[in-house]
Amino acid sequence: MVLWIVFAVLTGLAILAVLVPLTRATTRVSEPDRSDRDSDIAVYKDQLREVEADLERGVVNADEAEAARAELGRRLLAADRQARTLGGAASLARPVAVAVILLVPLFSLGAYLTLGSPNMPGQPLAARMDVSPGTSPGGTPQGQDIGGLVAQVERHLAAQPEDGEGWEVIAPVYMRMGRFADATRAYANAVRLLGSTAPREANLGEARVALANGLVTADARAAFERALALDPADPKSRYFVALAARQDGETNKAERAWQALLAESPADAPWRPLVVQRLAELGVEPESAGINNRDLDSRGLDSRGLDSPAPRGPSAEDMAAAAQMSAEDRAAMIAGMVQGLADRLAEDGSDLDGWLRLARAYVVMGEPDKARQALSSARENFPGDTEEGARIDDTAKTLGLDQS
Repeated sequence: MVLWIVFAVLTGLAILAVLVPLTRATTRVSEPDRSDRDSDIAVYKDQLREVEADLERGVVNADEAEAARAELGRRLLAADRQARTLGGAASLARPVAVAVILLVPLFSLGAYLTLGSPNMPGQPLAARMDVSPGTSPGGTPQGQDIGGLVAQVERHLAAQPEDGEGWEVIAPVYMRMGRFADATRAYANAVRLLGSTAPREANLGEARVALANGLVTADARAAFERALALDPADPKSRYFVALAARQDGETNKAERAWQALLAESPADAPWRPLVVQRLAELGVEPESAGINNRDLDSRGLDSRGLDSPAPRGPSAEDMAAAAQMSAEDRAAMIAGMVQGLADRLAEDGSDLDGWLRLARAYVVMGEPDKARQALSSARENFPGDTEEGARIDDTAKTLGLDQS
C-alpha cells in the first residue's frame, strides 16, 4: 500500500511539473496579449474613421487619404492575424493539459505493470543478509556477494548510526565472517539503541568471548549475567557462565552448571555435544542418559560459542546405541574424538583453545607425556611472553604438568 501511495505522489509531481508552466503560458496568452491585440485593432479602426473625417473636411487630399488607409489597413490585418494565432494557442493548451492529466498516469501505470514486478514480495534487510550455502541473501540463487551486501549495510549505518535494527542485522554476519571486533561493536549498539534483552546481551557476551579467543572476560561475563537476570533459562548464558567458572578454577561449580544445562535441554538441542565435550575435559561422564560422545570436532563445533554452523544433535537411534555402549567402547569413542582434535591441530596449529583442550583430554586419559607434548606444540605456535603464553602456563599449572 505504501508503494502505491509513493507512486501516486510521484505521478502528481510529474503532472504538476508539466502543467504549471503550461498554465502560466496559457494565462499570458489568454489575458494580457489578447487585450493588447484587441486594443490595437480598436485603435486602427478609429484612425481609419479619422482619416475619412479629415478627407471630408479637406484636411488631407485624396492621395494622402488613400496612403493612410492602406497603411492602417495593413496594420489592422496584421493585428487581427496575431489575435487569431494567440487565440488558437490558448484553445490548444486546454486539450493538452487534459491529455497530460490523463495520459501520464495511464502510461506510467502501464509501463510499471509491463516492465516492473508489482507482485514480488518485499525483501527485508535481515532476509537479504541471511546467507546460507548455495543461496544468496533472501534465498535467491547464488550470485550476490556477501561482501557487497555488508558494504551496503555499512554505508547505511555510517549515514544512520542510530538504526538499531541495522546493527542487529549485521552483527551475526560479522560473527560468521570472523570480524569479532565489529560484531562486538554492532551488538553493543543494538543493546544501546533497541534495549537490553536476554538474547541481545547473550550475543554481546559471546562476541566478546570470541574477540578474546575463547576467554570469558569480565565484561563478557557481565553481559551473560545481565541476560540471566532477564531470562534465567537462557542456555547460551548458562554455558558461558559455567565456562567462566571453569577458567577461574571453579571446576565443581562449572560441572554442576553444565550437568544442569544438559538435564534441562531438549534431546536435539544443538549445544548438547559442546557441553558434553566440556564435561569430558573435566573427566566427568554426563549424568543425562543418551549422550553421544562422538568426535565433536568433526561436527564443526566451535569452542568460541554455541551458534557456529553444525549439524543437529544425535538422532534417537544414535542416542539409543550410545546408551548401550560398554565402558570400553565409550573410551574408544572418546579416544577417537581426541585423535581427531590432534589431527586437526597438526594441520593448523593456530587454535590455542584446541591445544589446551587436547592437553586436558590427554590428562583425563592418563597420558601426561602427550599432554606435555601438546602444550609444547602450543608454545611453538604461540611463543614469547604474551597473553597466550600466560594461558599455556596457567593450564600447565592447573593440570599439574612440569613444563621445566
